[in-house]
Amino acid sequence: MDSRAELLTETVSHRLQPLDRPSAQKDSDMESDNGNEVVNDSESDVGSEIWPFPFLRSRNIQIHEPDEKDEFEDCDDNFLDPDYHPEEDSQESDSDCGNPRDNFESHKPKWTTSTEIHQPGVSSASSEAPKASKRLVRLTDKEARDSQFVRTTAGLAQADTLAYTLRPKPEKEEKTDCECDCNENFIVNNEKMLALIKDVHASGCKKPNMKMKVTRAGLCVYICVKCSYCGFNSQTLPMSDTIQTARGPPAGFLNYLVAMPVLKSKIGMDDVATVLTWLNIKAPCKQTFQKKFNDLGQAQTELSDKQLELNQDYVANVMKKAGFEPEVDIQFDVAYTCRPQGGCEKSTQSFGALVEHNTGQKLPLAIAMANKHCRKRYCRHDNCSKTFAAEASIASSERVLLHRSLDKVKDGPLAVRSITTDSGTQSAKAIRDYYELKKQTNHLKKQTATHYKCFVHKLRALERHVRAAKSDIKSIPKKYNKDEYMRKLASCLRCRVRIELERLRKQSCSDELFLQSAKFAIENIMHCFSGDHKMCKERSRVCTYRVTSSYKHLPYGEPLALQESDKKIILGNINKTFDATGLKEVAKLFNTNACESLNASVFHYAPKTSFYARNFAALCHSAVHTRSLGPSKSSMKVAEKVTGKKISLHSMIYNQLKAKDRRREYDSRRKASVLYKIVRFYLRKRHANRALYRDGLYASESMPSTSAADHSYGLKV
Repeated sequence: MDSRAELLTETVSHRLQPLDRPSAQKDSDMESDNGNEVVNDSESDVGSEIWPFPFLRSRNIQIHEPDEKDEFEDCDDNFLDPDYHPEEDSQESDSDCGNPRDNFESHKPKWTTSTEIHQPGVSSASSEAPKASKRLVRLTDKEARDSQFVRTTAGLAQADTLAYTLRPKPEKEEKTDCECDCNENFIVNNEKMLALIKDVHASGCKKPNMKMKVTRAGLCVYICVKCSYCGFNSQTLPMSDTIQTARGPPAGFLNYLVAMPVLKSKIGMDDVATVLTWLNIKAPCKQTFQKKFNDLGQAQTELSDKQLELNQDYVANVMKKAGFEPEVDIQFDVAYTCRPQGGCEKSTQSFGALVEHNTGQKLPLAIAMANKHCRKRYCRHDNCSKTFAAEASIASSERVLLHRSLDKVKDGPLAVRSITTDSGTQSAKAIRDYYELKKQTNHLKKQTATHYKCFVHKLRALERHVRAAKSDIKSIPKKYNKDEYMRKLASCLRCRVRIELERLRKQSCSDELFLQSAKFAIENIMHCFSGDHKMCKERSRVCTYRVTSSYKHLPYGEPLALQESDKKIILGNINKTFDATGLKEVAKLFNTNACESLNASVFHYAPKTSFYARNFAALCHSAVHTRSLGPSKSSMKVAEKVTGKKISLHSMIYNQLKAKDRRREYDSRRKASVLYKIVRFYLRKRHANRALYRDGLYASESMPSTSAADHSYGLKV
């Protein structure tokens, strides 16, 4: 048998073109096509029996996407008729070439699948065609794509075709009615509505039949009422306040206010649109929303820059009234949208701020941002949102932001006395390089600044080093869990060092006396924990054993029963952080908590899960301005600057913002109370001891219980 007579697996095309030429001409065209190999009728009986149209019979027919203009889109699914004789159709098609479209409509093909065209075990030269066993089902577009994906994932040979289905019928989307809904809600001002009612009432119509015409301008609507009985036509009146602009019609006041939550909270434009949607209010279009948000961001940036200068003047005035020179201790820290890691750097934006230590408000004095993005297609980046080179590493932005922030302070009324940073290595070098560079200009009020490291970061490093030494400690009692024992011991050492240094700092007037006393106090800690209190009276400001005779602060309420070699290992880990050099770096016990809090506020307004290419700087300024004035006052100042309208003291906006301020002040006072701190301490302690209580109280040998970890009913404070 000739090899060309073997018919390969053939598939039904997912797109059949309409007939516009005779079938014989179509057949000749297909034979001359370079992409497909055509099997002649004389060489294969199977093709002529199963597929009555020679011009549609080809191998490796590719899948095409469904087309709405397809002439054969709505053809019916049929059973294969056993009485159907394709030879008759072929004779009729050869004899009747006058109107091939009518000929095709009179003899619609009985659609088959590829599995019905070629089945394993059936000879190609067989005179009988395979019979259909089930009715064909047309898949939806979604089902067809998923079926093709499953076949591709399975690694089938013909993964680009569906062997048992026709092409999917395209799903037509329903067109939404763009006209105004009668049940739609509008935001209406009371005074504007009263003016419209008065205008309509003045018509004096006896049989009023009013119709309303609504013109939209974002959230603002203009309403015109017309009476079909008397022909009265009212004025087109705005239903909310408007703002006179430099050009064009007056702008809506609501269109600016609706963008204010995006600037002053962590919600985005889509969230505001969702809220309006469920209130049955049509939200402004994205272009209008973005334009108003850009205007608010520009106003916020200008107000924040001015407020930072006022903060510097305020701190300088306070220092003078207190009898000191206008020198300030500042702290600096940098936050990234994604923390830089070795070998991978996803972050493209960073924020840095200088915050003063001297007043209780911890006011920000200067800020700087690094942004690698610009929304403009053709831009020279002279004055745009891009403030950092795209090819530079974002990890190096800490040095750049520190220099930019110090430049904003050096020309003001304050001189920088000291700078506190985290335990990073590049901060110290950046400070030295900055002052060495500025010495040549002689524009600095103080030629150098002392560099301190954050006390809290040092304590964290101490706890981390002690916990890492658990593999070197050999004399821990076997009745205790080693991991839990070292965790508790590290926590106790951190707390003891903190309290010792804080009390010594309050009692010591000079740094030399503090450093000397702190060295002796740290060396005495391990003796005190082991039960040796001979030197506690002279060197410790914390130990109260001679009064209370209690070890409840130690792990499991007992003194340390460790060997001398293990005690030296623990003391060595303490000296890694608080040796003579480490104590000098934290001599003032300054920390960067205010910067950390400000960083959290920044990424509360600009969440790391969202991307702000143009308005990242505006959101950073929003957080800084809010920290300086409070959320309510800051929001009102921005709204007044953009709209030019003074917010009334009796308005609903003012009352709601003041109520929010009162709640915030109450929460702040409650968290600063001693009772709240005690409850918080015991809650944290209970959480830390869950691993210990898991095997006690509610647990049994046969069935350990997790109720202690979930509820801890027996551990009420």
